[in-house]
Amino acid sequence: MSANLLRQPINLNALMEKVSAKSKTTLKMFQGKVFCCRGPEGGHDDSVAVFLAEGCVVCWHTSEKQRKRLLEVADECPAGPKKRGFRYSRNSSLELFDLSRDGDKEIIETLAFSNCDPGQKTKFNPEGMLALTVETQERMFDQVAVSLGMAVAVRLEGLEEKIERLLEKDWKDLEKLVRLLENPWYAMMSLRNVSHVIFKYEHMIHKLRYELNAEARLLDSPDLLWENAIAEKLHDKVVAHFDVRRRTEILNQRLSYSLDYVHTLGEHVRHLYSVRLERMIIILITLELGVGVMGLSAGVSPHGPSPLGTKLASKES
Repeated sequence: MSANLLRQPINLNALMEKVSAKSKTTLKMFQGKVFCCRGPEGGHDDSVAVFLAEGCVVCWHTSEKQRKRLLEVADECPAGPKKRGFRYSRNSSLELFDLSRDGDKEIIETLAFSNCDPGQKTKFNPEGMLALTVETQERMFDQVAVSLGMAVAVRLEGLEEKIERLLEKDWKDLEKLVRLLENPWYAMMSLRNVSHVIFKYEHMIHKLRYELNAEARLLDSPDLLWENAIAEKLHDKVVAHFDVRRRTEILNQRLSYSLDYVHTLGEHVRHLYSVRLERMIIILITLELGVGVMGLSAGVSPHGPSPLGTKLASKES
């Protein structure tokens, strides 16, 4: 079986109408979030495709040609124009960062499975292979539970690829910025632009952390499985099989480190602002002292009455 990540969410209702109009299959919708079809056209009798609204397609017992066809059909039924990740308007100051994943790389996770003996329940073998029950009433729901776990794994794979790509680019750009800051003239004249760039990187990292920890909901059990403890446990085993918790913690550590690094650059820029302000104050004081010294050398106090005012006062008296 394989779990595939699309670039955008799926309109399951439109997909269900399209599949039912083209092929004679067994269709079933679960709470409007999961659409399952058994025996797609041209496939094996045991083939099953599970479509998730967030943009995941899990294929069971399908050929490579059939899998690609299923992905094409799902891609033809987008839920909306917004692609995965945070996208900004053309007028936004943050349009520098495109947080959508790389379209040239296919995000996919696979899991080996076999059929259980008649009468046995779906379970994981110690070798990490899934043994799927042959009982018709339980089989499809177990496949949905496993598919939800596979969707977590493939979404995490997509997030890993995106975060790695953006952080690598982020690091290279920040290294260039640090080298530019070593030039005192550039540092003094371009602090506003540097501060804006640092703000954009901080904003990007916070968006990535939100997508990883809140929007993706990788460690939450789907509400579809809450009333079925066995299916929920099966989902959790799939998530544990792909080591989702540890991988999420590693990504959070990388994002925290990057955020600390950007915060350090921000502190350095604030220090440069203070130095520039101190220099401006020193220059103003020096100019004022210079004007005072010039006035004293001419016999006129810069804080006393002017010669013209003295002459006018004497005439009036």
